[in-house]
Amino acid sequence: GLIRRLSRGATNKLRRRASTNHMRNVRDHRDQSAGPVLSRRRSDSNGASDLGEMSDFELDSTAEDMSEEHALPPLPPILPNGLGVCVPRASDLSSQFEGGVADSVPATLQVGTWLDRLSKKKKKSVKFWLDAGTARVCWSGKVSNKSFGIDDVVAVRRGVQSRNARDDIHVAPEDEDRLLTIVYALDDRSERRPTKALHLLMPSEVLMNAWTQAVDHVTTERAASMKALSSSTEKSEKGMAILWRQAFQQKGPDEDELFKLDGARRLCRQLQINCSNHTVAVHFKNADVDGTGALSYSQYRDFVQSFKERKDIQHLHRNIKHGLDSEIELNEFLSFLRDDQGIDVGKDRAQWEAIFDKYARLVTNRAVLPDASVSTTQKGMDVKAFQNFLTSSHNGALLPVKTEATLDRPLNEYFISSSHNTYLLGYQVRGTSSVEGYINALIGACRCIEIDCWDGDDGRPLVTHGRTLTSKIPFEDCVSVIAKYAFHSSPYPLIVSLEVHCNPDQQSAMVDLMYKHFGTMMVTEPIMSNSTVLPSPEELRERILIKVKASDDNDQSQLLADASNGRSRARSLSSALNGSTTLNSRSPSVDRVLYYASMAASSAATSPSEFGGPTSTPRGSTTSGPTSTTPTSSDESDEGSVAAMKADPPPTSKIVPKLGRLGVYTQGISFPKAYGFSDPKAKTYNHIFSFSEDTFSRHSSKKQAGGSKAQLQKHNLAHLMRVYPGRRKIWSQNFNPLPMWRLGVQMVALNWQTYDVHQQVNRAMFAAGSDSLGYVLKPEELRPAKHTPIVVDTTTDAAGKSKQDKKIVRFSVEIISAQRLPRPRDVNVEAGMNPYIEFEMYAAEDKERGTATGEGGTDASAADGSLGYDSPLRKRTKVVQGNGFDPSFNEPIFMQVVTKHPSLIFVRWTVWHQADLRRTSGNNVQLATFTAKLSSLQQGYRHLPLFNPQGERYQEAKLFVKIKKEAPKP
Repeated sequence: GLIRRLSRGATNKLRRRASTNHMRNVRDHRDQSAGPVLSRRRSDSNGASDLGEMSDFELDSTAEDMSEEHALPPLPPILPNGLGVCVPRASDLSSQFEGGVADSVPATLQVGTWLDRLSKKKKKSVKFWLDAGTARVCWSGKVSNKSFGIDDVVAVRRGVQSRNARDDIHVAPEDEDRLLTIVYALDDRSERRPTKALHLLMPSEVLMNAWTQAVDHVTTERAASMKALSSSTEKSEKGMAILWRQAFQQKGPDEDELFKLDGARRLCRQLQINCSNHTVAVHFKNADVDGTGALSYSQYRDFVQSFKERKDIQHLHRNIKHGLDSEIELNEFLSFLRDDQGIDVGKDRAQWEAIFDKYARLVTNRAVLPDASVSTTQKGMDVKAFQNFLTSSHNGALLPVKTEATLDRPLNEYFISSSHNTYLLGYQVRGTSSVEGYINALIGACRCIEIDCWDGDDGRPLVTHGRTLTSKIPFEDCVSVIAKYAFHSSPYPLIVSLEVHCNPDQQSAMVDLMYKHFGTMMVTEPIMSNSTVLPSPEELRERILIKVKASDDNDQSQLLADASNGRSRARSLSSALNGSTTLNSRSPSVDRVLYYASMAASSAATSPSEFGGPTSTPRGSTTSGPTSTTPTSSDESDEGSVAAMKADPPPTSKIVPKLGRLGVYTQGISFPKAYGFSDPKAKTYNHIFSFSEDTFSRHSSKKQAGGSKAQLQKHNLAHLMRVYPGRRKIWSQNFNPLPMWRLGVQMVALNWQTYDVHQQVNRAMFAAGSDSLGYVLKPEELRPAKHTPIVVDTTTDAAGKSKQDKKIVRFSVEIISAQRLPRPRDVNVEAGMNPYIEFEMYAAEDKERGTATGEGGTDASAADGSLGYDSPLRKRTKVVQGNGFDPSFNEPIFMQVVTKHPSLIFVRWTVWHQADLRRTSGNNVQLATFTAKLSSLQQGYRHLPLFNPQGERYQEAKLFVKIKKEAPKP
């Protein structure tokens, strides 16, 4: 078991002293248990951080940095208590930081408290304790103890605030105030269930406060300790002091009270200084100036600070100073920004001068004159100040948010950040349904979320993936949490896509619940009368749009009222775009294309050919499953075969008018089987088509009857379309969004719980500047000419059809170094890390050879040399042996691509650990990634954040690169 500190109040209990070997084993476990600190956007009851990329852990303290008058005194010694267990004196270090680290963890929680743990089936009394040394919450299990890391805590919710996280857990009203729910991320993500909720019934308010404050304390102290290598002097001093104290608290009863080489190695592992033991020994020896083999506190500080030196930045500083060891002056700094960083300094010179003043310090330059007393005083940047600037938010890798940005074009002219089956945390057929899915998506500025609605036994609609083994949650829980977080990260409109399988009574209940929770935020009628153009995101600020299929009455009346408008509008737009060619406007939602009813779990019972072809029974069919309710009009129901689409009459909507009327600007309609994009229904200004990825592929094929790639793209110029994963994606995999974006699809809905390369590209699309608000203006070639009077260069092919010119895009990336790379959990602490970097470029081009070329590094692209949606141009660096702390690569890579869509180029860095240096593939471990849209990256020397395989940002790990881009050329 884990060794915990005991209070002096426990001296009346006789304990056997642990052996030195046992203590060493426990300590070694502690070295590895916590792992690298991750920056998660916590969704606590008081709302998550609005500070974007800033670590949530940094926000827990109201005064992160110590003021100058609180310079650290010598630390109080760590004394053994009566049991031989080391405990700090009453004047704990935490008391020295005003508003900083909280009081120490109560001994009661370290020894353990008995709490009632609630599950769906029962209530059980379990012993829980908090191990501050390993930063883990632990409890006793049937066979062995269980735990989770404090770093993995996503949210801590008390009482009524925990309702949205407890789903099917029943709590008596009189007990609700005593309920504490801790939502945490799982270490093992193989099940694609990224989070789990622990529900605890506290025996008293005192213990409730003790647990919540202790979790906050350990979280804050853990993050603060990792700042020991911060470029901020205050944060660094605070972190070093915490680690010094912890180093002695974790010593065994038989160990001396000295900071020796073994302790230095453990400290390095804790700080993610993953270098060789020899390197640590060299740094230790340099700090041990008196040769005693043990470091005093001042020597310990020198030891830690020796790892803060950045030779790569020192080299850059000397280059700017032309080899001189002097400070960078203002004019040199501005020249660096202009020449290396690609910044238009003249546009806002005052701002950059203020930034220089922030990091520079006063220096005195004596004149070279006989009178040596003559001198001048001015500001300059030494290496430390320059390093502080390069690692700061003032030198971020992505374009900053423009405060004056306005989104004033119609909705159809934007790519919209979208999620599929948002309520699922795991697989499609046996995953967990939870409101946490909505919280995570909305905190991530997702602007189109999905709710699958089914009949509940008690008349209350439920949300689940129908006819599968996924769990169920109340519809009201979903809309209440959506109302709370809808505009947490973006003020622009949220689209709620409803897949409705409820009877009329429960549909009516859905409407009542949405009115109750959405209130005036929900759009219930057009904001402008007689309009035939969709409103802009700016006009719909903080409004919620309901995407739902039209009812029978709505469908017919809207068709009669708008058909003529649609035809005339189509003619006017098509004339502007393509002579006399008819523009097939907005495409009704082929949402029927979505899932064949029962996915994998129920395929044997409801659809024998589920994975065999397009002949499965649609999920919306009354014969596709043992349900007593006629599935109602889901936009997301699956289509039948192409042949059936040609012959069958239009499907009849089962949506009640009360619900159908809410689809004001996003009215789902089934794809017209007979006339396709030429059907009058496809001309209404407020319709939306929903296609599965497979159906989209068919409609974008030139051989598809009733539609073609050109018709689909023209439709998306003026009308909305949504594409979602096909029915075979039962493990919640994603598809590549590039083919859809290339044809102007606004809502490409992906499984956000799966952070595969496609979701990484999707997140990169909406990562920088105003794009981070969930709406990205489409490139000019994908917007209607009447709203964008810019002539696009085109040529004519042999058939006389208009064809857009391709552009040549050139750029270079120098991969300079990496800092504090995370050690994989399954890699022995004594084993060396051997990192290398892969660099990839993705473009929105069909699979084609010769469209992209690259120089530098080692080629790692597809064997046939082709570039396609899923065949990136790939290069890799050399392997740096035995150094995961600050490996230097210094490898420039040059790339060029010929493409119609320069704005749809994405680049990806992947950090790998090569376990076996004798083999270049087969046993390599992915450590971290970063993906960006090329147009979103700033030029020059930048530090790139790194993310783990679940999409969580490492707080300290970074890549240092130099980026140079050229403007696209014909």
